[in-house]
This record gives sequence, C-alpha cells and structure tokens, in this order.
Amino acid sequence: MTMWTTEQRQRVYVEHETLQREGFTQFSVYQNKDNDTYYASGYATSNSGRRYGLHITIPSGYPHARPMMYVTDPLPLLMSDGRKLASLGLSHYMHTLEPSSNGMVQICHWREARWHSGIMLFKVFLKGHLWIEAYEQHLATGRNLSEFVGTMAETA
Repeated sequence: MTMWTTEQRQRVYVEHETLQREGFTQFSVYQNKDNDTYYASGYATSNSGRRYGLHITIPSGYPHARPMMYVTDPLPLLMSDGRKLASLGLSHYMHTLEPSSNGMVQICHWREARWHSGIMLFKVFLKGHLWIEAYEQHLATGRNLSEFVGTMAETA
C-alpha cells in the first residue's frame, strides 16, 4: 500500500482546488480509498463538440514524478485510416506513449526529463485539450499530430 505524506495529500487537495479555480471544472481529483491512490479525470469537449474522457494517474512520487494521462473514451481510439491508435504504442508522430493494458492511448504531455514539481495538473489537462484538437485535425486530414503540435525539447 502506498504511503502518501501530509505534503503530498495537501498538494493533491490544492490540485483539485486549482482545477476548479482555473476553469477546468469538468475535471476533478479523486481518492481511491481501497488502495489509497489518487487520480484526476473528466471529459474534455473539443471545438467540434466531441467529448473525450481524460484520466490522469497520479503516481506515489507525485509531484516529483510525472503523472500519466490516458484517453478513456472513446475506446478504442481510432486513427484516420481506422486502425487502433494504441497499436502504435510509443509514437513521436502521434505524441503517444505506451498504452494501458486495456488499450487506452497514453498521451505524451511532458518529457520525463523536463517534469518538475511546479507543474500542476491543470497544465497537464490543458496539454490533453491541445492533443485532442490535434487528433481531430489528424482525423480530418490524415496527417500526423506532430504536424499540428510542437515537440518539447529534450532540455530547457
């Protein structure tokens, strides 16, 4: 069982409050009391009106460890050619990391080496929104997400 420090629990509380204050009210932070873990989730609506479920797994090393963000809905998430996006796994061109065991696409939102404790979850959800808009451009054009969203440099 994971042990969360008082400081980590306070940070998770602040994360939830910040989501609400910054206008990300469609997202919330939750605690799974059965195994004392935390996650954040909700639905993002694209400019075209489509809804996408986003789920952030908050790791036990948070805020120093980078959280993982998945698209939970629709599942499976399809590419413009009808193939499952999760089948690509790690893809620079589609800004994805290894998918979950049940096929949810993991969005690459921050380089591991660039992650730091000052980055808050509302910024991760903002990156999720940007990814979704690029994904919809991919569906419309067949072009890679990397043509619509820049890649974060390895170092500052």
